[in-house]
Amino acid sequence: MEERNIIKWSEYSGYTELTIPSGEIWMSESEIVDLFGVFIPKLRNAIKALYKEELVKPYEAERTIKKRDNLYVTVYNMEVVLLLAFQLNSYQARAVRRELMERITRNHKPFEVILTATTGKGN
Repeated sequence: MEERNIIKWSEYSGYTELTIPSGEIWMSESEIVDLFGVFIPKLRNAIKALYKEELVKPYEAERTIKKRDNLYVTVYNMEVVLLLAFQLNSYQARAVRRELMERITRNHKPFEVILTATTGKGN
C-alpha cells in the first residue's frame, strides 16, 4: 500500500483547520469529495470538464494505485485539486480557495515578468 499526502480538514478543540502537507499530493475521489463537500457525480463532471477544456491531461493528472489485495483506486494530483477548488462552488471549496490564496500571499515577495513579442516577419 502506497503512502500519499492529502489535503484534509482537521478538527481541533472547537475549530476546523485545513491541513496541506508538504510534498507531492495525490488524492482519491472520496478524499476530494470530503475536502470540497460535493457529491461524486458533481466531482466527476468537474474533472471531465477539466479534461475537455484541456486544462490538464489525464495521463499527467491521474494514476492508479493499489490500496490492498485486489483493490485499486484512481488518484489525482495537486494540479487537479487546485483547479477543482476554483471550479466547484461549495462552502468548503470557497474555504479552500481562501486558505490557498492566504498561504500564497502570506510570504509573497514581489517579482517581475518580462515578456517579449515578435512580429513573425523575417529580417
